[in-house]
Amino acid sequence: MYTSARPPTLADAFRQIRPGLLAAGGLSIFINLLVFVSPLYTMQIYDRVLTSRNAMTLLLLSLIALALFISYAALEHFRSRVLVQTGIRFDHLLSGEAFETALAQAVRTGSSHHVQLLRDVDTLRDVLSGGVITSLMDAPWTPIFLGMCFLLHPSIGMVALTGALVILALAFLNERATKAPLMAASFKNLHALDRLTSSLRNAEAIRGLGMGPAIRAAWGATHGQALVESAKAGERGGTLLAISKFLRMAIQVAIMGVGAYLAIHQEISGGVLFAASLIMGRALAPVEAAVAQWRAFVSARTSFSRLDEALRTRATERQPTRLPPPVGNISVEALTVMVPGSQLAAISDVSFRLSPGEVVAIVGASGSGKSSLARALVGAWPAAQGCVRVDGNDIRHFEASFLGQSFGYLPQDVELFAGTVRDNIARFRDGALDEQVVEAAQLASAHAMIQRLPQGYDTVIGENGAGLSGGQRQRIGLARALFGRPVFVVLDEPNANLDGDGDRALADAIQMLRKQRVTIVIINHRPNLLSLVDKIVFMHDGRIGRAGTREELLPLLLGETVAPMRREPRIATESHRVDGASRHAPFPSSARPVHVTRQ
Repeated sequence: MYTSARPPTLADAFRQIRPGLLAAGGLSIFINLLVFVSPLYTMQIYDRVLTSRNAMTLLLLSLIALALFISYAALEHFRSRVLVQTGIRFDHLLSGEAFETALAQAVRTGSSHHVQLLRDVDTLRDVLSGGVITSLMDAPWTPIFLGMCFLLHPSIGMVALTGALVILALAFLNERATKAPLMAASFKNLHALDRLTSSLRNAEAIRGLGMGPAIRAAWGATHGQALVESAKAGERGGTLLAISKFLRMAIQVAIMGVGAYLAIHQEISGGVLFAASLIMGRALAPVEAAVAQWRAFVSARTSFSRLDEALRTRATERQPTRLPPPVGNISVEALTVMVPGSQLAAISDVSFRLSPGEVVAIVGASGSGKSSLARALVGAWPAAQGCVRVDGNDIRHFEASFLGQSFGYLPQDVELFAGTVRDNIARFRDGALDEQVVEAAQLASAHAMIQRLPQGYDTVIGENGAGLSGGQRQRIGLARALFGRPVFVVLDEPNANLDGDGDRALADAIQMLRKQRVTIVIINHRPNLLSLVDKIVFMHDGRIGRAGTREELLPLLLGETVAPMRREPRIATESHRVDGASRHAPFPSSARPVHVTRQ
């Protein structure tokens, strides 16, 4: 069922940007060679110009040095541009895949902290475009510059080498001192971000219930812990950075002192003294940068490991072969689904079948597993055991984006996204036709309501439908579910926020979908919708308690007494199934009838 195509990994991305990195590395060679211009110019000034007092030699040397300095600046500019473009290329290669990976992990775990994967891409892009990568490219030249110090004089070379080793030791000490608090700060920041995201999503409830101070205190505690760890790492890194600056100045003084001593004894010239100081400074620059940028380097390394692991895991989930578009035959086989991020079963051993054009209602008490079943039917929650089949094919064998084009889903909590009404109905799909958008809105009986908005379909709404009423969000969400003429539609409490007119419009939409042979699952209790369905499935404690036709079960759901059953039903034999669900088994004894208020 699978092709050989797979999502890109970090290794794939680095192979793609290798030419850019090699080009930047090639430019680094010439940049570092031109670093010798300044010490050579200094040596010539002290050893030739000052002794010969020749102004023409001074002018010629100055013009040559100036031309080489311009070349140096131009090469630095080109290297910077190459690295910026390489970073952008890296982002284009991985940002989309990181988004898909974060989305998939969020579905599996129910947590929003996987957004960190996108920040990891940003971190690595910044490293590839900024000073960290240039320091790494300049680092191999440190031994060469140290060798030049030895060529000037062994004593100067020993001072420079000792200084480099001491500062390098500080860099490793910085790693050991800051690694643990930086990792702890990153972990705490993720938890604080999760809490903040949840709080902002429920801002109205927090304000209405006066929970602001308590929520702020809870978020502040986690955020405070992150600050403590970050401050600990910052203080340790700052101390070591200050020590490294002190050592840098002390080494500079040592070089000048040793050089002056050698010049007094005429072992070197004055030009060599100043050239040695310049070369030593360049030799220590990458090592000093390692200390100053160690925090960024550690952050990049953590981001690399986290992103690499996530993308490798996704790469093992080979992409499914494109199957034919579904027609609406749905089969649920011994389905068990776990609540994301826990070992708690939301539904257990659920089985039934649906044919094109059938309308089925899923009813039951709160917490019975109705919404969990709805999420499983559209593939939002994966199966732990059993499966959902679409036209005989396991739903996991479909590409999610492809299957979504044939499915419609209205969740219990309708969430709209920042953008126009049109964009939300069209599912933000590129190339969506206006005719398709209007058709979906008309089918959901939302067209007239949308036309009453300030800019109609082009009205811009905020995140989560800010600025719209609950009923307006529900109707736009229904239009989104019906966009693209889906063959299978799942509606979870579709009339929770609708008035009488909205109820009638919803009933009309269901009747129209039935005529189009769309398979429909409705999670609802209201009799005006239950009277439209063909079959009813009663959920209890995550299992099917009873299933049957509307004529059989609707009177019971309206309050008639049901004889208690003596044992738990077994929905296994075909003689007790209505398309795979139990027909004659009574309600579980522990379940009370569902009372529905007549309207």
